[in-house]
Amino acid sequence: MEFSVDIQVRDSELDLYGVVNNAVYAQYFQHARHEYLHTLGMDAALVAKQGQAWALSELKLRFVTGLVSRDRARVTARVTQVSGVRVVFAQEIVRADGTLAAEAEAVAVMLNGQGRPMRIPPDVRRLLETP
Repeated sequence: MEFSVDIQVRDSELDLYGVVNNAVYAQYFQHARHEYLHTLGMDAALVAKQGQAWALSELKLRFVTGLVSRDRARVTARVTQVSGVRVVFAQEIVRADGTLAAEAEAVAVMLNGQGRPMRIPPDVRRLLETP
């Protein structure tokens, strides 16, 4: 299942050159992943209360075209792979005019109460593998 969330670029997110700072793209992607997990019933606060956590272990970004002040865009997220301890997300940021701005591959792991990677519980795995 592909999930998307709409964003609008704020002036505070721009660098000296008038485009969105590269680090902000990671925040956009994180926001989409968190909202996606929330729609699946996995609230980060609830996971933390259970003594577990989602942690990003890898993030690969590819920048295609810059976003500028007040641009509107859609950030997508979809799960492409679920293994024993890893979840791989494919993501894109597409401007309102349909132009690809950036894409990412994010790998997340679930951590137990001791901060160690743990196998993804079967119920969570089922939610993530839902088409």
